[in-house]
Amino acid sequence: MPMKISKIEFENFRNFKEHGEIRCSTDGKVTIIYGKIGDGKTTLHQLVQWVFYGRVRFNKTATDRLYNLQYENDCSFGDTFDVMGCVDFEHDGAKYSLRRTYTYRKGLSDSTKIAEDLALTKMDEDYNWRRMDKPNSVIETLLPSGLSDYFFFDGETMIADLRVKGKDSASKLRKALFSMFDLDVFEAAIDHIGRTDLKTTVLGKLYLNKGTIASGGQISAIKTNIENAQNRLDRFSKDLEQAQAKKAETQALLVRVSEQIGGFKSKADYERQRKSLKTQRDMFLKNATDTQGRFGDAVLDMFPQLLISKAVADAKQRIHLKVEQDKLPTGITKKLIAYLLEESTGECICGNPLCSTERQHIKHFLDMLPPRSFTSLYQDFTKTAKSWSRGYDKTRIEEFITLVLDNNEQAAECDKRIRELDEAEKKSPDIEDLIVARQQAEQEIKDLDIQIGQISTEQRKLEIYLKKQMQDYDKLTAENESSAKVIQKIKIMEQVAEHFKRQLETASEEYSKRLESDIQSLVNEMLKTKRKVMVSPEFAVRVVDNFNDESKSEGQFAVVSFAYIGGIFKMLRSEKHLANKEYPLVLDAPFSKLGIENRQNVVDSLPTFAPQVILFSKDDLHGAFPADKIGHVWTIVSNDEQNVARVEEGHLWN
Repeated sequence: MPMKISKIEFENFRNFKEHGEIRCSTDGKVTIIYGKIGDGKTTLHQLVQWVFYGRVRFNKTATDRLYNLQYENDCSFGDTFDVMGCVDFEHDGAKYSLRRTYTYRKGLSDSTKIAEDLALTKMDEDYNWRRMDKPNSVIETLLPSGLSDYFFFDGETMIADLRVKGKDSASKLRKALFSMFDLDVFEAAIDHIGRTDLKTTVLGKLYLNKGTIASGGQISAIKTNIENAQNRLDRFSKDLEQAQAKKAETQALLVRVSEQIGGFKSKADYERQRKSLKTQRDMFLKNATDTQGRFGDAVLDMFPQLLISKAVADAKQRIHLKVEQDKLPTGITKKLIAYLLEESTGECICGNPLCSTERQHIKHFLDMLPPRSFTSLYQDFTKTAKSWSRGYDKTRIEEFITLVLDNNEQAAECDKRIRELDEAEKKSPDIEDLIVARQQAEQEIKDLDIQIGQISTEQRKLEIYLKKQMQDYDKLTAENESSAKVIQKIKIMEQVAEHFKRQLETASEEYSKRLESDIQSLVNEMLKTKRKVMVSPEFAVRVVDNFNDESKSEGQFAVVSFAYIGGIFKMLRSEKHLANKEYPLVLDAPFSKLGIENRQNVVDSLPTFAPQVILFSKDDLHGAFPADKIGHVWTIVSNDEQNVARVEEGHLWN
């Protein structure tokens, strides 16, 4: 049954001062731990490796100094305190708990590690936890350290390694795979047999034995020269290896720093952006203020109408009712009524006679009429009353209000972006320091190139000298019968070594082609732009386009790095004797380096890599994974001022 991590515990580890735990999904769903830059994602990712193997890779941090500084400050001189990490996991149906503890004593200026403990316990059939002997050996069997970089996958480092330290990464992978495939025995045998020019190997010891039987001070002197040259070459090889490793490390650092410089802003950049946002905000606020002023002027113009609008409306209604009640015929003038009331007029215009009663009624209308036509006056009043009764221009007022609200909203958005900018600047490293670091790295690489060149030159000179001494030594020992027997043994051992080498070359070719095929199939699935992947027999990876030009795209290398780990897992599963050794994938991945489409393709493929996937991410992945594929979710909550963090369950970025 595959290995799966069920719980991760920690206390006083780096910026995680308090006790905390992360429960992981073991049912095939993805566990996600969210955290922003600087919150502690890498810390927790490294914690798991520390628990298993006792090592971490923090920049400028010794493995022994892992405690929380605030916790240390709270202690008194001479106090002891612990740093603890614990991983509970299942394997082959059994439950294990692995706990690593460092104990420190507070000193005057620093704390010193005084003890460490590694406890591996296993649950027996009676559900009792029993401590196991030789935990390191058991862990090496369960989860080989040679492949730990691929189980505990650091996407950022892997991308840099593939781009810069391809040979170094390839060598590590080759060694790890050969260990898993039991091919390291052949390598050990080849190294043991060695070469005649290396005194510590079988061939080297046999070679120098040629002269032990022959007599003569000359042979003895040459043997001494050969041994001294071999010792110096050995020192040169070690110095060269260290310098090359340091160069590769510095080159990887240079890539990461350069990428950081490209991804972060300088203080001047932040200030320029902040100044621009403030200028925009002030403009929006001024627009809002100006609009409010114009709104006030407009309202002032409308003020009289606003005051009398209700009165006018009431008057209009009353007159209307009066007209309706009195039913005054339209077109009746005061002149006409006066004519009807004259004594000489005996009848109405309709022909009916006018008696006193009718005349009195007509006189009633006369008292109601103004000098002009009532109808004309009423119509004029109606027109005026129509505008006055509204009181204001509604459309115009709404335009004013909309302009004020829009400008205030834009100003508020500028303020929000300024606050976000301030937060980003707090978490962003000082770009000036990064530039200095880049310059230092570039200079260090130049110095190392000079050093490597000098060592290589001296090495070549010494190799020429050694070759000449060995030629002289061969001549002096050629006629000796005993030497002939030694030479025969040397030839036999060289044939044995050559046989092992051919077997390893065949195996390297086979496994590298299988890995190439597995990586290529994943790249085809995850990368829209087609790229060809090539894996050499030494397991070095190259990515080229249709014109056989090497890819320089960071995003493409990010995809390839994911395909790289996926291909390794796939190849391991294909081995019959490793079929029951499936491992979890604990992934600290830079998804931000991927385009939207490529990221989705990678996310879709991840659950197929391993039986369990635990993701540390600074990117929100809830929209990328289907809801039914997400298990436990945690969020790192950081207090930057106190440099402490804690882990809370749930997706707290909603």
